[in-house]
Amino acid sequence: MRSLAALCIFFGAMGSVANAEESAGSAWSQLETLNDKTKEKVPIGTNAVDFYAGREKALHDAAAEFVKQFPNDAHEPQAMLWKIETTNLLGSAEQRIAFLRQNEQDGRTVADNAALPANLRFQIQRTIITQWLDNPDLITTPDQAADIEERIADLVRKNPAEPRVIFLPLARAELMLRFDHEKGVTLLQELTKAPEQKLADAAQARLLKEQMIGQPVDLQFTAVDGSAVDLRMLRGKIVLVDFWATWCPDCIREMPELRQTYEKYKDKGLAVVGISLDKDAQALSNFVARKLIPWPQYFDGKGWGNDFVTKYGVRAIPEMWLINQRGELVSSNVLPGRLDQRIQELMTSQDRLSRD
Repeated sequence: MRSLAALCIFFGAMGSVANAEESAGSAWSQLETLNDKTKEKVPIGTNAVDFYAGREKALHDAAAEFVKQFPNDAHEPQAMLWKIETTNLLGSAEQRIAFLRQNEQDGRTVADNAALPANLRFQIQRTIITQWLDNPDLITTPDQAADIEERIADLVRKNPAEPRVIFLPLARAELMLRFDHEKGVTLLQELTKAPEQKLADAAQARLLKEQMIGQPVDLQFTAVDGSAVDLRMLRGKIVLVDFWATWCPDCIREMPELRQTYEKYKDKGLAVVGISLDKDAQALSNFVARKLIPWPQYFDGKGWGNDFVTKYGVRAIPEMWLINQRGELVSSNVLPGRLDQRIQELMTSQDRLSRD
């Protein structure tokens, strides 16, 4: 009888394992399907952020559940990557910091596991670093910036042949420019001699933009609405130039602040000009109409090949420039949350130049 009972327990346990494996397999198949949906092409005229938001949330929630339910499954590290990649970082600063810290904690379980594929560990580390870089308003102290700079340098050192790290040294230089300007310029000068021609060219373009501070900006075009835009005709006004796109989540997140600032200062000498990196003219027109964006937009349909993006070495968006009443560039990187302050400074001191 004892032998029979033991056999029953054994086969019962085997059945439970089989059921668990079947459940994990089914959940993984669902995850793969949801991941495929995040790669579907956006229909013409549709806002990309809206289109992908629901798909990414579905993948994020399912990946989080998979990690929770099947922590020992072989697919758990990949599910963790998808969970981290699809984190919604469109909330307040406090919410974004909490999400990023959680991603840091979750990511270590993959990044620190030497038994896992190197590519997967690299993707986790790169994703988290990129998320911090995409939220520059959350990097507020020199020590915090130095920590991220070192993590970038370490990732590049350990993955020298990885093409996806090619522009991370440039991001490191951008951080240095904010907190130790001379050190940042020195790094940019070193990067102009990089063996990767694209990186060297990008570093050279960034240096040239740095040298534009205090110089007049040449910007002339016919806007989407047919109006003529010429910065020379806007002398006497403070001009904000916003490099953005409707498919850029961070651009969309900052739009309410930009709208509020425009309404506050439009009758006090502020003009805003948009430089859109969109390729879909209808998506741009629909978004501008839906959000009631009143300022003129430049559009040439070239995306990152946009004429002004190429001319001025814009490597990441959103990027906001401030131009003083004399038509001179005073800042090429206005951070979220500091726009109002910067404009007030310009209104009280026309000679103030800024690098952040």
